[in-house]
Amino acid sequence: MMMKTLFQTIQNLASCKKGMAATEFALLLPVMITLFFGMLETSDVATENRRVAIAVNTMSDLAAQSTQLTYDDVTNLIDGALTILDPAASASLNVNIISVISDPTNGPVIHWSRDELGAQPYTPGAQYTKLADDAVLSPLGSLIVVEITYPYSPPFTSYFVSSPVVFTKTSIRWPRLVNRIQLCDNSNNCTT
Repeated sequence: MMMKTLFQTIQNLASCKKGMAATEFALLLPVMITLFFGMLETSDVATENRRVAIAVNTMSDLAAQSTQLTYDDVTNLIDGALTILDPAASASLNVNIISVISDPTNGPVIHWSRDELGAQPYTPGAQYTKLADDAVLSPLGSLIVVEITYPYSPPFTSYFVSSPVVFTKTSIRWPRLVNRIQLCDNSNNCTT
């Protein structure tokens, strides 16, 4: 008798459908929320990656259209990059604008360089080893190289993952109007 009652109780529980939808929803809700926020974060990261690419290409293109750049021009180019990215990113953004020339004995060397702080990140005359192919540099010409490093912390993921997504982009352009673009200080003292 007891066995029959136990068997009937198990049979009744197995055929009962009350609460089944709520149980399934409770099991699927964390997966759905994770997928939703994962898609949002992936979209944000892809957007920021594209913004960094646009900023680096715009800076190198505008710099390559000049015959000479002043310190103020370089500051304006960097401010434009911040506008493309995010004005709040200025604390973490690293931007280098570099002119690379050919040296017969050392290969590609630094002609001049400036960064977002107005400093000189590379020493003039130092070898520049970041070109994929040194043959793109002519003996009388130069290249404008813009490097951007931007650590981006996605809004939601940054609460769980402490390390940001670091975007590093480089853009290279040949000067369009002159062989070598000169960098001039505000007193009009230019590089040679």
